[in-house]
Amino acid sequence: MKRLAFVLGLSALCASPALADDPDNVPGISSTAPGISPEGALAPISVVEGPGWKVGEGTVLHPIIGMETGFVSNVFYENNDEGPTSAGILRLIAQIGTASLSPQRLKAAGEGDTTPNLGTFQHREDLRLTYDLYLSGNDRVQEQGGLGVGALVRGHVYPQATWSFLYLDNFQRLIRATNFESAEQTNRDINRLQLGIQFAPGGRAIQFLLHYDNVLDYFEDDEQQFANRMMHSIGLTASWRWRPYTVFFADFTQGIFGGFGSDSTKVDSYPLQASVGAQTLLTVNTSVIAKAGYTNGFYSSGPSYSAFMGGVEFGYRYMHTGRVTLMYDYNHQDSINANFFRDHHFKLTLEQQFVPFIFTASPEIRLRQYEGVMQVIPTSTTNVRDDVIVSIAAGARYNFRDWFATVAEYRLTAVGTDFTYNFGGRTDDPSYARHELLIGVRAAL
Repeated sequence: MKRLAFVLGLSALCASPALADDPDNVPGISSTAPGISPEGALAPISVVEGPGWKVGEGTVLHPIIGMETGFVSNVFYENNDEGPTSAGILRLIAQIGTASLSPQRLKAAGEGDTTPNLGTFQHREDLRLTYDLYLSGNDRVQEQGGLGVGALVRGHVYPQATWSFLYLDNFQRLIRATNFESAEQTNRDINRLQLGIQFAPGGRAIQFLLHYDNVLDYFEDDEQQFANRMMHSIGLTASWRWRPYTVFFADFTQGIFGGFGSDSTKVDSYPLQASVGAQTLLTVNTSVIAKAGYTNGFYSSGPSYSAFMGGVEFGYRYMHTGRVTLMYDYNHQDSINANFFRDHHFKLTLEQQFVPFIFTASPEIRLRQYEGVMQVIPTSTTNVRDDVIVSIAAGARYNFRDWFATVAEYRLTAVGTDFTYNFGGRTDDPSYARHELLIGVRAAL
């Protein structure tokens, strides 16, 4: 029964990727961290960065430290008559990164050249660590702390040549409590490797990218390793830049998904995605990104899908220091709770700067349906589960200096579902609501 409780407590972990906001970021290998963002205590990306320390002729070191404290309203993601268990939290943060010189610094070094020479190798490596300490007299709550890790390396070999090679590897160690009060955890290690060979002939109006993607999803506890999985994908992306601000793209990707390790019970699948899209500026302040296509899960047993996929994102810069984006995405993805899930994903993002204050807010809602629940939970009475997942992330920071800032962060996650299961002789509802509030400081050296 512990296994069932664990699985049903992960309803909000599998986030679907959104459309890219960067006009140069078409499907394939992204210049930013991949779209795997499960809920958990992953070391956050920093909000400050100092000038760094130059190491050698072409590398800069960027260290960052920080500390936050706050409150968590529902440590164990519970929904029971006694009410959730709450606690204070103290989070220590450390980050260090190395990188080749930026195009801006190379341009300055080149005495005003309009096109700096990027050399044969552009790269960046970042290690982000957090350590969570729960401030509670409850021994089980204290056991939920731990070390969160984020390690990201990315690079571009021969970035200005016709043929070039791109790589990105993102490792995350996620700290997460069980969905019932326990001294145990559901800690999870996720590694995503992306490799690409890019062909960009003279003028770079047309580009082709052959890309390979590997995701290893591993649960540290022996009793949870039935959910371990390995996902391989290979695809080809073509893009055409028409005029300075318009890019058309097409992508075809074939996946090979399955269990990882002898304890895994994950059903094999061979998902296919084919899509076309465009991104452009409608006006100086208004942008749009849209894509549409077809996807098929090809699951070896249990339910599968054959469906339309698509999404659209509108961005509007209403003033020089403010921007709002509205996104809708419809997609199907492999799941650790079932064979797969289908999402209607709506998201609004607001970014506003009042120098030296910066404010961000991002409410979103997912109308999610899981199919193939009985492939993971054989004792379930239904093979379909419907969830409504609501989340709000808001933050503010005040920059005393470019290298020192205070930060405040709030997050709400609420999962409502019609799905129930028997646990310990009673019927349990895996719905929950969780508030997190953190205030702290960050300093870059």
